[in-house]
Amino acid sequence: MSERPVADDLRGRVPLVAASYAVITRGAGEATEALLQLRRGTSFMDGWWACGAAGHVEDAASASSALAQEVREELGVEVVAASPLTTVHRGCLVGRIEQRADFFFHVTELSGEPSIAEPDKAADLRWWPLAGLPERVVPHERAVLEALATELGGGQRVPAVIEHGFAQSLTLVAAIGANRAIGADGGMPWHLPEDLRHFKEVTMGGVMVMGRRTWDSIGRALPGRRTIVVTSDLSWSAQGAEVAHSLPEALLVAGDREVFVVGGGEIYRQTIAVASRLEITHVDVAPEAEVFFPEIDPAVWVESARSPGAGLAFVTYGRR
Repeated sequence: MSERPVADDLRGRVPLVAASYAVITRGAGEATEALLQLRRGTSFMDGWWACGAAGHVEDAASASSALAQEVREELGVEVVAASPLTTVHRGCLVGRIEQRADFFFHVTELSGEPSIAEPDKAADLRWWPLAGLPERVVPHERAVLEALATELGGGQRVPAVIEHGFAQSLTLVAAIGANRAIGADGGMPWHLPEDLRHFKEVTMGGVMVMGRRTWDSIGRALPGRRTIVVTSDLSWSAQGAEVAHSLPEALLVAGDREVFVVGGGEIYRQTIAVASRLEITHVDVAPEAEVFFPEIDPAVWVESARSPGAGLAFVTYGRR
């Protein structure tokens, strides 16, 4: 397996941030329920269901003591019985230069009835059937909950370590002018049916990540593909779009697979340094524009395929 690209500022010793998570359950067998909280006001994954309590391991504390503290602070109860469940090792291609080690504990007994003790961070607290989780559960936490459901159902035991995010790769897809133009007046500076067909062929069946302005220029969800839209507007929604409020959120939601980054300029700028492949339609014009694609550095990128068209060329670039 080839290593995925790593930007120069991500090489070397990357800080490993530790956190403790409480997987709180009640009942047994198929009737097992998990306590989940609905995140809000946290600046990350707001509007998603998450484990009953979680937080960073701070002040040189142990993971187990951090677990007890988070349950006390977030739910107003004490942990009576808990055991280590798994560790999730997470990485993200963009965002802060760090990796995550998430220690999950299976909490089976508390000192009382849990409640929301930090209402500025949680909009709801609810017991959910472990076999019937809500749709929007933070992805790496869902992986742990589903693994626990499998084990409690008599299946494979929860793995000692779950890796998340390291198998993801990014492919940037764009049509660019001779001057690297990609956007003008809130849309594309051309209408090229041949390129639209090519775009469909490249992205069909995949997951696309785009900014809000790119979504607006398209105007709808494209069939046969998942669409994740990055926007800072917490109230924004659109039919057929999955919403993320940062690029790291979007990539977490996209999952461990090839992800097609399709615009706009700022999203391209943040991802080209760690992309594995570029699918570029070179258009033989240099229109006036407000948005431009980043420079394709020949010291980094090399052509692996080229197909000419009418006034354009479809070029695939791979990393040297």
